[in-house]
Amino acid sequence: MKPGESLKHYVSYFQSQMALPYNCNDYVVAAAFINGLQVTHSFYKHLVKNEVIRMRDILSRAQKYIQIEMLPEAKPVALSKGE
Repeated sequence: MKPGESLKHYVSYFQSQMALPYNCNDYVVAAAFINGLQVTHSFYKHLVKNEVIRMRDILSRAQKYIQIEMLPEAKPVALSKGE
């Protein structure tokens, strides 16, 4: 993952590479994906902290982080107790 690259783009690129006929098992592919992430990215931290090691789990969890990245940037708003 290049600095400034979106997680969505990185996942798309990685999936296109997974479609090529490499002879790797799921754990090797997952390790390659994780090693390619920026260590400062929150998704990298999540995967390492939670020891996610299967590619299908990584791709499933990536969707939540992609949705967060796509949210328009806004100032954090403090919610009142009633909300």
